[in-house]
Amino acid sequence: MKLNHITLIVSNIEESKRFYTESLGLTTGFEEEIGGPEFSKVTARKDVLLRFAVLKIPQTDVILELAELKRPKEKNSADFGHIAFEVDDVDETFRQLKKKKVATLSEPVTITRSHPKINGKRFFYAKDPDGNLIEILNHREKTYSD
Repeated sequence: MKLNHITLIVSNIEESKRFYTESLGLTTGFEEEIGGPEFSKVTARKDVLLRFAVLKIPQTDVILELAELKRPKEKNSADFGHIAFEVDDVDETFRQLKKKKVATLSEPVTITRSHPKINGKRFFYAKDPDGNLIEILNHREKTYSD
């Protein structure tokens, strides 16, 4: 088994696409509007209609799917946790996001712990237009999945 995609429910798909492509360097794959009886059945939502955009995350097979509910209109719930992007230079990414006026929770920090899988982790959190948390972390060998 491997991770295929992550879906975020967004309030404005155009604004979110701009954020993820211009601020984080993702590229647009395709967009589609989907609804109908089959989709209503599988989502357990009556008369559901949504517009979604597939964004490619560089250097990975995992994609980010942005979904804007057209019907029924529901408030976005950004309480899922966060999505994390690994980069070569955390501090440079932080500077670039600040130049683009992206909201961040703090400056980058480095974890100093005895456990080798987290010791030396340098990271920070930012927010997308809907308030979803985005972790930006340094590329390191022997991290969580190793």
